[in-house]
Amino acid sequence: MRSFKATLLPLALLFSTSALAITVPEGPHLITQGEAQIKVAPDMATLSLAVTALKDDSRAAKEEVDTKVAALFSGLSSLGIKKEDIDSGNLVTRPDYSYPREGKPELNGYLAERTITVRLYQLDNLSQVLDKALDQGIQNVQHIAYGAREAESYQQQARAAAIAHAKALAAELAEGFERPLGDIYAIEYQSQPPALPRHYGMAKMAAMESADAGYQQNEIEFRDRIQVVFALK
Repeated sequence: MRSFKATLLPLALLFSTSALAITVPEGPHLITQGEAQIKVAPDMATLSLAVTALKDDSRAAKEEVDTKVAALFSGLSSLGIKKEDIDSGNLVTRPDYSYPREGKPELNGYLAERTITVRLYQLDNLSQVLDKALDQGIQNVQHIAYGAREAESYQQQARAAAIAHAKALAAELAEGFERPLGDIYAIEYQSQPPALPRHYGMAKMAAMESADAGYQQNEIEFRDRIQVVFALK
């Protein structure tokens, strides 16, 4: 479901000043700023999972991580998730130490870690993906980020709406002040990043009440803004 909201803010009429960032003519002019927003429900999510193992030697830690990753890939495949939608980072091994207040550092063992990134296009499967991870002892969700597959198209729609409203307001202001609207003198534009739903960061799945609770699919807001200087006849 998508809702649309566009707003426009008049900035100036019949004045000129060097303090403005946008270039203005010396003669009569007006400046309008169009702002548009398009809100859409997310239709995809990106999950980052940290697969770890702590063993007495690095080979054993690596083998356990490899086993968990292989089982996770098999489980994700059973949910219809394609291989091209799964990215597996390089496996890293390192000694793991604890540092007592007194004395030398103590070696706990060797930690192996690999980050798995999953792009999910069926949001109804999110809890099942988390269950598959839990089944393999993977309890560290680094983040879950929602997104929109047609992000570029939504951004273009917001930009077109901002342009249309800047032009419409310019015509309305010129008519209201009984001055013919002239040509466009200058345009200032900076792209606006979409406002994404909040991420779920560094969450331990084992601490969650349930794997499918608390995931709100907040709206993604695509916004754009344009500032235009029109000459007045």
